[in-house]
Amino acid sequence: MVMGNNLEQMLAVYRARKDELDRQGAYFLSDITDEEAERFSKSMLIMSSQLKDRPNPRITVYINSGGGSVGAGFAMMEMMYKVKRDFSVQVHTVVTGYAYSMGAIIFQAGDRRSMGHFSTLMLHSVSWVVSGEDHRIFKDTQDLARHYQNTIGALFAERTGRHTARWWRNYVYSGHDRFLSAGECLKLGLADEVCSFDQCYMLAPPSAQAAS
Repeated sequence: MVMGNNLEQMLAVYRARKDELDRQGAYFLSDITDEEAERFSKSMLIMSSQLKDRPNPRITVYINSGGGSVGAGFAMMEMMYKVKRDFSVQVHTVVTGYAYSMGAIIFQAGDRRSMGHFSTLMLHSVSWVVSGEDHRIFKDTQDLARHYQNTIGALFAERTGRHTARWWRNYVYSGHDRFLSAGECLKLGLADEVCSFDQCYMLAPPSAQAAS
């Protein structure tokens, strides 16, 4: 009975913490799957409706992701754009460790894109798993790959304001993984701000803290 009561208390604390994060507009994104896209979309709608009457409403999506499904990632991005339009909510994206592949693309959907000093992005060509008749597989895969390459090239060109869609398409789909530091992302226009080591990780001396 005691163990059951403790479990109930732990669940109640967890639910209270989650509710408070929802009210603050905080979402933590890791795996990019169809199931996660559904949870993400529901959370975006709930948080947006809760924030719509507040001054300067904002949702912050914290990303620490190795990537995942391209389709699920675009579904998440579409929902981010939808809540911006329908609820006038700003959506900020923050990389708190790494954002690889589709995680790096979702990062670009933020009104403001922030990275920590130690954070990294990784861009690379998409992997496909398809089945069907041989002649259809190759044609359909080529058509779909071309569509996503053009879409992502245009997205990066628009968000960075640097280089053309064709340049970004060639850069991203170069055939090898591109690991980018936070500083490199800032130079390329893939991030709006990077928290420097001195700003975010160096504690002020005790004397300075006392003086403040």
